[in-house]
Parts: sequence; C-alpha cells; structure tokens
Amino acid sequence: MYRVVLLRTLSAAALTAGLCPSLASAQAIINGGGATASQADYSGPNNGNTPTSEFSLFNSTDKKADFGTYWGSGSGTGQQAFINDDLTCDINKVQNGGKCSGDPGGANTVHYGASDNPVSSTQLSTWATSSYGQSAAGNFIQIPSFGTGPAVVVNDTNLPEGASSNGLVELSDNDLCGIFSGLITDFSQVTDSKTLTPAPGPITVVFRADSSGTTFLLTNHLSAVCTGANTLAGVTFTATTTFATLFPNGINSYIPNAVGENLSSGVADYLAGGGANGTPIPQAVGYLTPDWTSLTPNSPELVNGAPSQLVVAAIFNGKKAYTPTTKNLITGLEHASQGQFLTNPTISNGANPQVWVPVIQTTSTGYPIVGYATLDFAQCYANAAISTAVIAFLKDHYKKAPYLTIEANNGIVPLKKAGKTGLENLVLDHLDANTGSGNSQWNDNIGNVAACTGLAGR
Repeated sequence: MYRVVLLRTLSAAALTAGLCPSLASAQAIINGGGATASQADYSGPNNGNTPTSEFSLFNSTDKKADFGTYWGSGSGTGQQAFINDDLTCDINKVQNGGKCSGDPGGANTVHYGASDNPVSSTQLSTWATSSYGQSAAGNFIQIPSFGTGPAVVVNDTNLPEGASSNGLVELSDNDLCGIFSGLITDFSQVTDSKTLTPAPGPITVVFRADSSGTTFLLTNHLSAVCTGANTLAGVTFTATTTFATLFPNGINSYIPNAVGENLSSGVADYLAGGGANGTPIPQAVGYLTPDWTSLTPNSPELVNGAPSQLVVAAIFNGKKAYTPTTKNLITGLEHASQGQFLTNPTISNGANPQVWVPVIQTTSTGYPIVGYATLDFAQCYANAAISTAVIAFLKDHYKKAPYLTIEANNGIVPLKKAGKTGLENLVLDHLDANTGSGNSQWNDNIGNVAACTGLAGR
C-alpha cells in the first residue's frame, strides 16, 4: 500500500521532525496532515520526476517554504494535532495507531490541519483558551478546500469486481438507514435496487473506527433522512466523526457483523481481502473515500499490492441513482437543499470560522451525500516565510490550471465548481494580508502584522 511504503522509507530523523528527507534544507518546512480523502491530492506519488500532487508541484517551484510529509492520520486526528500543536498525534496515528506523545511545539509544530468535517464550537473554545491557540497564534482560520463525498462500497456474489460494475447496485436512503443501523442485516432485505438485485446473504458492515470526516459526511446525511420507520429501534443518527458512538449498547448489539477499521485504507483493505486466504468479504457494505475504489483509475495500492477494484453503489436521489463521480458531486454541491451555512459569509458573521464551510445534509439532485474538505490555519506564524508560502499555495490551489488538473485526477471537485458562486474569491480575499476589503472587517487574515505583533506564532 503506497501510504505505508512511503512512510517506511523515511529516515528516523525525518520521522521525528515530520519531514521528507528531500525537504530537509534551509527552507522553512510546513508540517501537518489529517484527512485521508485529501492525501493523494496533496501528497500522492510522483510519476518519475513529474509532480502529480499539489504539494510536490508547489515544492518544485522556487518558494521560500516547502510542504513536508502529509500525515494521512484522519480528519479527527488532523484537527487534534493542529489545535494542540503536536505533530506526534499525526505521526503516531499513521505509524502504529498510537496517540499523541504530549510534546507540543518545537520540532512537533503543526502549521495546518486538513479535514472533511468542519471545526466544532468546542474545538474553537479550546483554541480560544489554549496556550497553543489564540494567545500564541492568533485567530483560528478554517476555509473550504474542495468539494467531496463518500463512496458506499458493495461486495456481493452477484457483482463482479471492477469499474464496470459501479452503480449496478442501487441503494435508497431507506437502504442506507437500515444497513447502517442494523435494521437491514441481509441483502435479501434490499428491495430498491432496480439494475441488479444483490444475492441474499448476511451483510458485513465495515465502518471507520477512528475519528473520520468521511464518517461525518455520511452520518450528517443520515441524520436528515433516517426516521423511526427506516432505522433500527434504539439508534438515532446524528452528525458525528466516530461511527460507533451512535450505538449506546455497543455497535455489535445492533449490527452483529460490524467491523471497524482505521482510515479509508483500512476499510478498503478489509473489504478487498478480509476473508479467508485474503479473499474479498463476499457480502459486505462499507463507506470510504472514492479514491480507494475502482471509481478512481489511479487508486492507491492495497496491502495485496494491487489497485483497488472495490465496487461503488449508486445512491437514489429522487427517481435516479448516482455514484460519486466528479460530475455527480458537482451537481449535488450545486443543489444543496438542507444544511447549515449554505450562503456565503457576510460582514456580520464572517468572523466566525464555522460559517466559511457549508454543511450539506442532502441535495435535490445529483449525488446526495456531499460536503467540503477543509484546511485549518493559524493567523500568525513564527516564520514569515510560512505565512507567505501558505497564501501563495492557496492562490495556486484555487486558481492555477495544473493544480485544478491534479484535483480532477483525484476525483475531487475544485472549489470554483463546488456550488458556491464567489466563495473561492471571498476565501482568498479573506486570507491575504495584502489585498481586499474583507481584511479590515474580520482582522484574521494570515500574516496580519498588526494582529500578530507580540505573538509567538506557529
């Protein structure tokens, strides 16, 4: 599996500092990590000397700061590492599933976090009172990075592996609520699929065991469409990053064949080879980011050394079912019908980091389970080169064709196409210390000299 192989090739010193050996230079290094949905786009492997990820493309230009290793630790851990300024949270989670070492700052300084779920009010309160947050690094800045959506994977004995089978199994919201609550435990109970009827058999449900933005996107949708009629008694869906917390008596009391795995890679590996002799689980449903499925041609290698051939279900929205292709994600993002912060920030509310990221529960057409990946930054950095580089990267990320191509190749939706007219320009105006009227309104643009004077910075 690429993500594991990459990390094992780093030297011990580089692992401690969170740096790629090639980046261990006099230039400032920008450290962080988080969502696995963002990992391939930000820091995937190069094709020879050709940059195929956004960070490698940025680092190949003559900048004054470089991005180091992107630690694909999951959304929850990425946010935790950033707020606590402790890179060991990311590193330990990726290397061995471990926890933070509790040694913040210094070599463990975290300059950004990446997530598929927005920051919570509790996390913002922690930032406001922590010695590593407001008093050291200024305002917490959260911005939408791109549009995304989780894929629901189906293993079924009637369904051959591979991209040609994507969308043959169609699931309704009733099916999703039933399967992920334990009301539906056998494929014989799935009746809405019109293209291919799954073979009868007990369903193994594979879920994210760690704190996950992918879980947040799924459960945020389920919280809007699941009712007492289509959900097992005792289960109430709320938007959460930790799936198992929805089951007060333990998840296997509700879903007998539930299996938890860390990260999208863990879910993919289990679905593809968790059976006897490393064979795919024959009758199973799981959720993960689309890049770990056959929907993305250049999916990372699984533990068996082969690209993922996992098959993606189509989800009904009205009378039509959609898979999470880029086109269908764009349509869904353009037609958000229920959620929070669905309008652009204004002068009156733009100082609140939460309003910058739309939280979509469902859509009127297109893929119905969509949302936004986020990036978290501090307002103030100890090294001005990092402030400058972060703003330069974001301008490239949002605007330049090579970056937009990399995003498209990874099955994600550039912000300019993600349903919110003008949000991309508003974000850049919001962040850049050198341009825009928005800076005087909220006083939280990155590198604001007046705001950062006297603060240690990240």
